[in-house]
Amino acid sequence: MSTETTGRFMPTGWDESVIEDIDGEGETKNGTYYPSRGVTTAKVTFRYTGDVEGTGATTYLFAYRDSKAGHADIVGYERFTGTIGGRTGSCVFRHTGSYEDGAVSDHVEVLPGLGTDELADLTGSADVSMAGPPPEGGYEFTLTS
Repeated sequence: MSTETTGRFMPTGWDESVIEDIDGEGETKNGTYYPSRGVTTAKVTFRYTGDVEGTGATTYLFAYRDSKAGHADIVGYERFTGTIGGRTGSCVFRHTGSYEDGAVSDHVEVLPGLGTDELADLTGSADVSMAGPPPEGGYEFTLTS
């Protein structure tokens, strides 16, 4: 039997930098340089509310296939600390997704063996879609375990 836990999350910090710029071409948006083709890393923090309450610290890798057209593959790991469904501790989420035409599609999975305290045995996943600026209260998601 599966259990669903719902919540909202809001990015609270974002710092992205270039690892590899394949063509030496790109553009700067909001003070950050994005290679047309290349790899960047981003340190992102999140605040969670609802049945999932806490904070997350994430490191992403973005592989831009054509940033001018708005295409990138995304992988990342996030350390969540807080409460999920009334259980307190920490766990690690693995993110796999894509950025296309201003929207992010992300599959989030709890990695087994990396939880602590009451989240030590947590399992589950969520699919998240984000486009544009965060709505008031943050983006919605449902963690199914």
